[in-house]
Amino acid sequence: MKIIIAPFAARTLTGNPNPKNYPIRFWEQVIAKLTMLGCEIIQIGVVGEPRIEGVGEFIQGWPLKKLRAVAENADTWISVDSFWPHFCHTERLKSGVVIFSQSDPIIFGHPENTNLLKDRKYLREFQFQDWHNTPYNEAAFVLPQVIVDAVLAHVGNQTVKSQNGHRTIQGSVSMATAEAA
Repeated sequence: MKIIIAPFAARTLTGNPNPKNYPIRFWEQVIAKLTMLGCEIIQIGVVGEPRIEGVGEFIQGWPLKKLRAVAENADTWISVDSFWPHFCHTERLKSGVVIFSQSDPIIFGHPENTNLLKDRKYLREFQFQDWHNTPYNEAAFVLPQVIVDAVLAHVGNQTVKSQNGHRTIQGSVSMATAEAA
């Protein structure tokens, strides 16, 4: 299975870590687990972003037309709440798994994706203000195994939706429990 990862949201103007960025050490665990299952991991991003250990291919700074072709040839993707999920939605490309932390997947998620949120208690109060001064909170992210399970479930069953049309998985619950909710 070929999986794209888009691990980083835009850099903040203040230089602070973007609170939407999943911890690199967690990414490394996700990649290691998926690689052990035989998955090929392709990382996409902008010039200057670090390569996550374990990715098979690292693509930086490609034009949208080339990124579209990469997406069309992948089975799915994993991304933080950033440009990539919105691009795939707008271009009607394959759906994927989106990692949320402090932004609300009910507002910013797309219904065709599996939107992962650890707990609504971590959502920031003002969802529409910029992210430059929002403190980073590693505790707001789901654990790596939740992402691996979500990817496998997403690829295996891309038609399950929750009541409001969004697939939002919270915490470390099993996929069967989360999908039944």
